[in-house]
Amino acid sequence: MTGKGHSSRKPYRGGESIKKPTQKRSINFTAETLETLDKLAARNHTTASELVRGYVEKGLSIEGNKEDIDFIARIIRQELTAVYHVDEIKAIADHDTDRIAKMLMKIGKINGAMFFLLIKIFMNLANEGSEDDFDRMISEAVRLGVDYMQKKDFQINSFLQDTENLRRLADKL
Repeated sequence: MTGKGHSSRKPYRGGESIKKPTQKRSINFTAETLETLDKLAARNHTTASELVRGYVEKGLSIEGNKEDIDFIARIIRQELTAVYHVDEIKAIADHDTDRIAKMLMKIGKINGAMFFLLIKIFMNLANEGSEDDFDRMISEAVRLGVDYMQKKDFQINSFLQDTENLRRLADKL
């Protein structure tokens, strides 16, 4: 049902209110909803009608803003790229990545050189043993190295600090 003649006062900053003409609309609610509205209105020192009007206005405002989401997202994207300069960040990250890759290659090369130097030292020291013993020692050392590389970061410190285990592993060589 619709009707005219009611007016609603809407507060504004000066503390006074502005009269706006209203129309009556009949809406059905469950008894529980009406009870909840009445309690909430009493707690907020207002009427259930004012409360419902406020919720409807808020809902309509949200619906109206949904149309602007793409526009707002575009503005946010523009602001973020203006502030953070994605291309510059990418260039810095690429430079650092290249630098780290080159460092890792150098480390790999020196480790390879140390591995073969160690083999040569073992060969010079182990003249008494058989070639089979020497081959077994090298393959076991490689296996232990691979096992070490497969350990998780949180395992490394405790592994290196367990000197008894390190001695046992070295004795197997």
